[in-house]
Amino acid sequence: MSQTESAEGREAPATLELLTLLAAGVADLALDQLRQSADRAQDVLRRADLRELLTDGVVELRKRGELATSRAGAGPENYLESMARRAAERVATEGHPRA
Repeated sequence: MSQTESAEGREAPATLELLTLLAAGVADLALDQLRQSADRAQDVLRRADLRELLTDGVVELRKRGELATSRAGAGPENYLESMARRAAERVATEGHPRA
Protein backbone atom coordinates (compact mmCIF):
# COMPACT_ATOMS: atom_id res chain seq x y z
CA MET A 1 0.00 0.00 0.00
CA SER A 2 1.38 3.38 -0.98
CA GLN A 3 1.52 6.48 1.19
CA THR A 4 -1.27 8.25 -0.74
CA GLU A 5 -3.60 5.27 -0.40
CA SER A 6 -3.15 5.15 3.38
CA ALA A 7 -3.67 8.92 3.67
CA GLU A 8 -6.94 8.65 1.69
CA GLY A 9 -8.05 5.78 3.91
CA ARG A 10 -7.54 7.92 7.03
CA GLU A 11 -9.32 10.96 5.53
CA ALA A 12 -12.53 9.07 4.77
CA PRO A 13 -13.30 8.14 8.41
CA ALA A 14 -12.32 11.64 9.54
CA THR A 15 -14.62 13.21 6.95
CA LEU A 16 -17.44 10.83 7.88
CA GLU A 17 -16.93 11.64 11.57
CA LEU A 18 -16.98 15.38 10.84
CA LEU A 19 -20.18 15.06 8.81
CA THR A 20 -21.76 12.97 11.57
CA LEU A 21 -20.86 15.53 14.21
CA LEU A 22 -22.15 18.39 12.05
CA ALA A 23 -25.43 16.56 11.43
CA ALA A 24 -25.81 15.84 15.15
CA GLY A 25 -25.14 19.51 15.93
CA VAL A 26 -27.76 20.68 13.43
CA ALA A 27 -30.28 18.18 14.77
CA ASP A 28 -29.61 19.29 18.36
CA LEU A 29 -30.02 22.95 17.38
CA ALA A 30 -33.28 22.20 15.57
CA LEU A 31 -34.66 20.25 18.54
CA ASP A 32 -33.65 23.05 20.91
CA GLN A 33 -35.47 25.60 18.76
CA LEU A 34 -38.51 23.31 18.62
CA ARG A 35 -38.51 22.98 22.43
CA GLN A 36 -38.29 26.75 22.84
CA SER A 37 -41.13 27.27 20.38
CA ALA A 38 -43.29 24.74 22.22
CA ASP A 39 -42.58 26.47 25.53
CA ARG A 40 -43.53 29.85 24.05
CA ALA A 41 -46.72 28.36 22.59
CA GLN A 42 -47.69 26.97 25.98
CA ASP A 43 -47.07 30.35 27.60
CA VAL A 44 -49.28 32.04 25.01
CA LEU A 45 -52.08 29.51 25.50
CA ARG A 46 -52.06 30.19 29.25
CA ARG A 47 -52.64 33.93 28.78
CA ALA A 48 -55.91 35.38 30.02
CA ASP A 49 -56.10 37.84 27.13
CA LEU A 50 -55.67 35.22 24.41
CA ARG A 51 -58.80 36.29 22.50
CA GLU A 52 -57.63 39.92 22.33
CA LEU A 53 -54.12 38.80 21.39
CA LEU A 54 -55.48 36.72 18.50
CA THR A 55 -57.76 39.55 17.35
CA ASP A 56 -54.85 41.99 17.36
CA GLY A 57 -52.73 39.48 15.47
CA VAL A 58 -55.36 38.99 12.78
CA VAL A 59 -55.78 42.76 12.37
CA GLU A 60 -52.01 43.23 12.14
CA LEU A 61 -51.65 40.42 9.57
CA ARG A 62 -54.49 41.88 7.49
CA LYS A 63 -52.82 45.31 7.47
CA ARG A 64 -49.48 43.76 6.54
CA GLY A 65 -51.18 41.83 3.75
CA GLU A 66 -52.81 44.99 2.41
CA LEU A 67 -49.47 46.80 2.44
CA ALA A 68 -47.65 43.90 0.79
CA THR A 69 -50.22 43.54 -2.00
CA SER A 70 -50.32 47.27 -2.63
CA ARG A 71 -46.51 47.40 -2.83
CA ALA A 72 -46.48 44.47 -5.24
CA GLY A 73 -49.24 45.99 -7.33
CA ALA A 74 -51.44 42.95 -6.78
CA GLY A 75 -54.12 44.86 -4.91
CA PRO A 76 -57.45 45.85 -6.41
CA GLU A 77 -56.08 49.29 -7.28
CA ASN A 78 -52.78 51.06 -7.60
CA TYR A 79 -51.31 52.38 -4.35
CA LEU A 80 -50.55 55.83 -5.79
CA GLU A 81 -54.08 56.11 -7.17
CA SER A 82 -55.59 55.32 -3.78
CA MET A 83 -53.30 57.85 -2.07
CA ALA A 84 -54.29 60.51 -4.64
CA ARG A 85 -57.98 59.72 -4.08
CA ARG A 86 -57.56 60.06 -0.31
CA ALA A 87 -55.77 63.39 -0.76
CA ALA A 88 -58.55 64.64 -3.04
CA GLU A 89 -61.18 63.55 -0.51
CA ARG A 90 -59.30 65.42 2.23
CA VAL A 91 -59.18 68.56 0.11
CA ALA A 92 -62.90 68.25 -0.59
CA THR A 93 -63.81 67.85 3.09
CA GLU A 94 -61.33 70.36 4.56
CA GLY A 95 -61.32 72.84 1.71
CA HIS A 96 -57.52 73.18 1.48
CA PRO A 97 -54.61 70.88 0.61
CA ARG A 98 -52.43 69.51 3.39
CA ALA A 99 -48.85 68.28 3.22
